[in-house]
Amino acid sequence: MNIALVSLLAVIFVFVVGAFKKNPLHLGLLALLITYIIGRIGGFSDVEIMKFFPTTLFVRVFGIMLFFGIAQANGSLELLAKKMLKRTTRNVKLLPYFIFFTGVILGSIGINSLAGMAILSGIGISLALASGGNPLLFGIAGGYGVATGCYSPINEFTANITSATEGAGLDVNLMSIFIFSLIAYTVSFTVMYLIMGGHKAKGELTDEVLSNLPKFTQKQIYTMVGIVAVLALVIILGIDVGWAGVIVAIVCILLGCSKSTDAIKNVSLASLILITGVGTLISLVSKLGGFEVMSNLLSTVMSTNTVAPIMSLTSSAMSLFTLARLCVITLVPAIPGIINAIPDASINLAVIATAAGAFASSIGPLSSNGALIMQNLSQQMGEEEASKYFTKQMVLGVIGAFVIALTFFVLSVLGI
Repeated sequence: MNIALVSLLAVIFVFVVGAFKKNPLHLGLLALLITYIIGRIGGFSDVEIMKFFPTTLFVRVFGIMLFFGIAQANGSLELLAKKMLKRTTRNVKLLPYFIFFTGVILGSIGINSLAGMAILSGIGISLALASGGNPLLFGIAGGYGVATGCYSPINEFTANITSATEGAGLDVNLMSIFIFSLIAYTVSFTVMYLIMGGHKAKGELTDEVLSNLPKFTQKQIYTMVGIVAVLALVIILGIDVGWAGVIVAIVCILLGCSKSTDAIKNVSLASLILITGVGTLISLVSKLGGFEVMSNLLSTVMSTNTVAPIMSLTSSAMSLFTLARLCVITLVPAIPGIINAIPDASINLAVIATAAGAFASSIGPLSSNGALIMQNLSQQMGEEEASKYFTKQMVLGVIGAFVIALTFFVLSVLGI
């Protein structure tokens, strides 16, 4: 029995099931079950299989989720977003860009992708309805902006990139991933903006949505300072982002920013089980040589200039149906084998493209992030009216995937 091939097929099976069953908790549990079965077939004992559990990834994601669970519980980030947008232009042509870059800022200071997309896409749609803009464009502006900001070194999403690259024996420069993703996503959003006619829109924002905003409370101010503290601990002192999140979260709780129970409630157990369950399976498959099989298959259709765009497009194709973080922890382990087969290709650009592709199509309505945009459309416009945007939203997700991939093709040809 070719256990390496069997293990790779097991990963594919989990993702196929995930494409049809959208509950991420079930997908994580399924991954754990498959890990156990494949592990025993591969000759590992129960205790040895447990050692594949990604403890480092768990601490990183839990720590930063815990801190931003406080920010979500006391409403500081939602109020910050509204105050930032209140100071922007009222011109409906420019509003989508202000919403997009507000999302970039919120993601950059660490807001969770799901929470950020839920908050900002909802605000964006409200602004569209108040100004006569395109609700889908404004909703995507918020969601895509947050996705871009999630490549910030202090966002919990990058913990998945760090763990995946470390596990594959690769070096990672999170700042370069952030900069390249910011460029690529700005280009991609501009294409969507033009396709949806944002440059032709007419009208101005009224005061209905952003009027009479309250001042920040003391709890919210402490939380905002906490964000700066997390940045300082990570960037200046070099503390791992997970521990930085835990440290600052505990201080904020002691200062009364939120009850510990409220903060913990905002830590997504489903997401933690999802990423650790799949992460455990990925670690086992890597040990069994499954990703060497994947690398050999992918390298047969790649050349020096197509490694990065194909990895980006593969990541985006998966992202249409599942969470972005799963694309990263699944595909990054295949990169070393691909580079061995195509040594002239840039390993750094391959890593960046794989990571960037993970959110490129996530605005599609079948992904967890895109579903939040559709949910906000339904809540504010009614299900019947929102359903008219389903196909457009799906097409825009595919367009995002191809624009990001094309951007990395150009970068590859230029030798960057």
